[in-house]
Amino acid sequence: MKKIIFFILALTVCSCKKDNGKTTVAPIKSKYQTDGVIYSTKLFEPHLQFNTELSEFELIELTNPKSFTDVELTYPVKQNEFEFNKTNDFKYYTPFTFNFEGVSYNLIAYYSYGENDSKVLNIQINSYLAGKQIDALLLDCRFTAETEYYREFTIKKEGTIVIKKVLIDGLNYNAKGDIIGQKTVKDTTSETIRYKMNTQGTFKKV
Repeated sequence: MKKIIFFILALTVCSCKKDNGKTTVAPIKSKYQTDGVIYSTKLFEPHLQFNTELSEFELIELTNPKSFTDVELTYPVKQNEFEFNKTNDFKYYTPFTFNFEGVSYNLIAYYSYGENDSKVLNIQINSYLAGKQIDALLLDCRFTAETEYYREFTIKKEGTIVIKKVLIDGLNYNAKGDIIGQKTVKDTTSETIRYKMNTQGTFKKV
């Protein structure tokens, strides 16, 4: 809970300049396809479902689950502010892969444990050169607790990854950080960040 409160205070709206370039990725054939996009939250939406009874996001219509290796469980992931780390209690899915400027990329979707052992849904992008993992970036992280948090991402064909973080807070707190009631109108805070894919396989913030 302290991590979430800190994040509410630290989250601000920002914007970054765009980068231009070209991609060798073939167009995706999908009713959700948008020009200039390799993959996005919109494309992943058919695999997302919200369980109103449990107040949790669920993964649906994904096949071939795999177990994390010991190396994958401990591999550092950029933009994992809440430190909701992987666990071998959950397997992962690979809904999409692509190549960009000689680097291979896998998108993986998985659960992790959040505050009070609640379930958090994550989407991560991994980069590989010659079969070796080079980097990892958390594209989406979704949970509902005292607050609701989610991200929307877009991977563009010119090599930029845009991530919009959204936090919805409907609670009032006292000076000690204790919950003292609900707000009449929920506060919504967002921040947009950008990363750039490069020929070394690393995700550079721009």
